[in-house]
Amino acid sequence: MVAMTASMRATAGEDSTPVTFNKHVLPILQKNCQSCHRPGEIAPMSFLTYKDTRPWAKAIKEAVVSRQMPPWFADPNYGHFANDRTLSDATIKTLVAWADGGALEGDAKDAPAPVNFVEGWSFKPDMVIEMPQDIQLPPTGTINYKSILVKANFTEDLWVVAADLRPGNAQAVHHMRAIVRPPGSEWMKHAVPGVAYEQGDVEIGRQGEGTDLLGKFNPGLGGQDFSLFDSAKFVPKGSDIVFSMHYTATGKPTTDRSKLGLVFAKHPPK
Repeated sequence: MVAMTASMRATAGEDSTPVTFNKHVLPILQKNCQSCHRPGEIAPMSFLTYKDTRPWAKAIKEAVVSRQMPPWFADPNYGHFANDRTLSDATIKTLVAWADGGALEGDAKDAPAPVNFVEGWSFKPDMVIEMPQDIQLPPTGTINYKSILVKANFTEDLWVVAADLRPGNAQAVHHMRAIVRPPGSEWMKHAVPGVAYEQGDVEIGRQGEGTDLLGKFNPGLGGQDFSLFDSAKFVPKGSDIVFSMHYTATGKPTTDRSKLGLVFAKHPPK
C-alpha cells in the first residue's frame, strides 16, 4: 500500500496543474459517492460540498487506495456490470494527489452542476406494500437481521415487471430484501404480521421451496426492472411478502417503516 501510494504521488506530480476539489474531485464524488454520502442517506458524512468533504481528505485517500470505498465485491475477472463503481487507477491517483496536495478547493466556476437525485419511487407503482407498523431500533450496537411478515392480500395470480424497495429510514437501513412467501408455506407460518423476528426465533422456521426474491435495496441501487425480453416474476394468489432487513445503529433511538412498490405486467410473459 505504501509503494502504491508513492507511485500515485509521483504520477500526479508529473503534471504541474494543481488538483482541486471543484475541477477534479467533485465530478468523481458525484459519480461514485454522493448517492450514499449526502444528508439523509446511510453514509455518516456528506460529500456534497467542499466544506463537507475537506475534513475527510486523508480518510478518502486511505479508503480508495485500499479499495474499501466505493464498496464493490464482484470479481472483475468475471463479467461486466452496468452499476460497477470500482475506481480506475487514474481516478484513485487524482484523489490521492488532491489529499497530498493540500486538498485545495479551486475555482467555483470549475465545479459541475449539483446532481438532482431521484427521491421516492424509481417508477410509478401499481401497488404499494408497507410494513404495518414502525420497527423500533436501538441507538447503538449490532442489530441482528430482522424478518417482518406483511399480508399482501394478492387476490389473483400476478406477474411483476418491476419492483422498488424504499427505506422508511435511509440512515438506518443498510440493505433489505422483499421475499414472496407463497400460500401454504411453513416459513413464518406462525409469525404475527408486522412483528420483527430475528434469526433463530421459532416463529420464522426455515425458508422453504417456493419462496422467491422479489426486490432488493442497497443504497444507490434503484428499482429492479424484470421486463427484459418480455420477462416478469410470478407471484401466486394469496402470497405474503416478507421484508428481510439489515439495519445499522445511528447513535440514537429511531424507527423504520419501509415499503415495496410493484408494477404489474399487462399480460403474462411469453
